Amino acid sequence: MPERHSERNADVLIVGAGIAGLSLAIALSKSDLNVVVIDGADRPKPVNEGVALDDWDLRVSALTPTSIHFLESLGVWQKIPNERTAPYESMCVWDADGTGRITFNAADIGTSYLGHIVENRQTVQALIECVEACSRVELRWHSALESMARRSDGWSVHCAGEQCFSVQLVVAADGARSKVRQLTALPTRDWDYHQSAIVGTVALSSPHQQTCWQAFLNSGPLALLPLPDPAKVALVWSLDERDHAEVAALSDTAFVHALNCALGPLAPQAEAVGARLSFPLRQSHAIDYVDEALVLVADAAHSIHPLAGQGINLGLSDVRILAQELLAGCASGLTVASAVSLKRYQRQRKSENLAMMAAMEGFKRGFGSLHPVAVILRNVGLNVVERQRWLKRWFMRQAIN
Repeated sequence: MPERHSERNADVLIVGAGIAGLSLAIALSKSDLNVVVIDGADRPKPVNEGVALDDWDLRVSALTPTSIHFLESLGVWQKIPNERTAPYESMCVWDADGTGRITFNAADIGTSYLGHIVENRQTVQALIECVEACSRVELRWHSALESMARRSDGWSVHCAGEQCFSVQLVVAADGARSKVRQLTALPTRDWDYHQSAIVGTVALSSPHQQTCWQAFLNSGPLALLPLPDPAKVALVWSLDERDHAEVAALSDTAFVHALNCALGPLAPQAEAVGARLSFPLRQSHAIDYVDEALVLVADAAHSIHPLAGQGINLGLSDVRILAQELLAGCASGLTVASAVSLKRYQRQRKSENLAMMAAMEGFKRGFGSLHPVAVILRNVGLNVVERQRWLKRWFMRQAIN
């Protein structure tokens, strides 16, 4: 191995400057811990504040009230401009091949909104501003992880540009294709949905009514998520491989026609679409979230189908619980890499994440089936929930946590 520069010491090294990694750094900055965040990318450029069709980020998140409260506690939510967030008050879900339909309203559970649709780049920008104001956090761009070596007191980590760190704890917040997980050979259970999602921004012929619109099609779920502009929505259209290539290749005019045919009469109609992007859908779950002086969070630990938009919320819950356990452990005299703290985090998060992943798999299989019995059962189920107010309220409370 070529000679390296001398190692720098840190208590915690977070790999990945995305939403999970940056929010964890801010949460840990409330202690005496020295935290370093590394990422191989450039620092993101200032975000576009335009409102034309192609000015919106293709990646958006449906943040729940619980996630928003957590970001508020970090001082992050306050930095996201109000005019770039879209609170949604209702959700309308239906089976495109039947008569089943259900509508959720925030007023039914005594709250003003069910969540907010936020561009990912707006959230990241606010997080970066907060991190750069933290005196005990160092954020390093152009610092791609290259290698890791286990040592008695933690890890020796080498990054691009001959940067070297000696750290007590490594946190993998580097996404579904985690380099940390690869280098440490932590096993996962993976399966391919044989679907791809098309995302983009759509202009509507009528207002979105602060509503999330979701149709379950045989080829996959289709969602319209309200943006701050009342006539624009973010599109997430999941399609089986046999259908995706044909739909993705359509001209804008033909794509809008196909979209309106898929939506049917229950949703606002599309009149134009901006730039589109596709990505394959896979599910992955780490067998263990923790190892010696090592912990996985968010997509590095689990990635799920975007069916209910819960991926980012699960990741922020990971961060919140991990920060609580690490800080509580340090306050009681444990080291930041204590196995006691890490296992407490894993116990709390693994069960919830597995439950959500199982639910998403059940929805995907149930609504993707063409079997007549499955079609009847899912439509009866939707209509039963629609009529039973207590059951609707229960589902809504699960969704906003």
